[in-house]
Amino acid sequence: MNHVDEWIIFDKIQFIDKGWINRNRILHTNPEKDWQFITIPLSKRGQFDYINEISIIQNQKWNETIMGKLTTYRKAPYYRETKDFVYECLFDSTESLTETLEKTLIKTAKHLGIETPTTVQSRQDWQLPAITHPGQWALEISKLKKASKYINLYGGSNIFQQKEFDAAGIELQFLKPKFQPYTQYRKCFIEGLSILDVLMWNDKNSIREMLKNDFSLLNKEQVENE
Repeated sequence: MNHVDEWIIFDKIQFIDKGWINRNRILHTNPEKDWQFITIPLSKRGQFDYINEISIIQNQKWNETIMGKLTTYRKAPYYRETKDFVYECLFDSTESLTETLEKTLIKTAKHLGIETPTTVQSRQDWQLPAITHPGQWALEISKLKKASKYINLYGGSNIFQQKEFDAAGIELQFLKPKFQPYTQYRKCFIEGLSILDVLMWNDKNSIREMLKNDFSLLNKEQVENE
């Protein structure tokens, strides 16, 4: 969100089971293990349901379970501040998965001083042509928004066709984190965890510097050559 002019919450697509939509990783309570999941439980759904069609199971137990797992950070310098922030996000959730994701993203951005506007795909009356492959969604939305550049996370580069973006005059780039170590009170640094882990161990000024500097922007050829 810190690297773009507009963030699209892409929710009118098929939910991927055991993906990253409703869960993330934090340090494990057992110091001999690396990480554990925190998960928002979802109601029964069909195999091909869109993200915006999915509901969250509404009871306090899942909220409390997540808060309980956060006690693994009780010795972290910013534990109390971050715990209060997570409580604010989780205990005002709605049944809608999209609404909860939207609210949490916006609150996290505001917490870190990021002012990037967000747009929820499913609420827009976008007239897009027929989509023939997954990477075409980003292309067509970028064309509709008259964007000069589209940035995706590093891990999804294989679904995009460079020639399509070139033909549209839209630069295609991929954001790769550097995972610079910070103190976690562990034998070795556990990388790739939720932003909650970063918030527990680092002050906001340091995090803003990480968000600005601890990434590389690569084109598709650079990604494929790594």
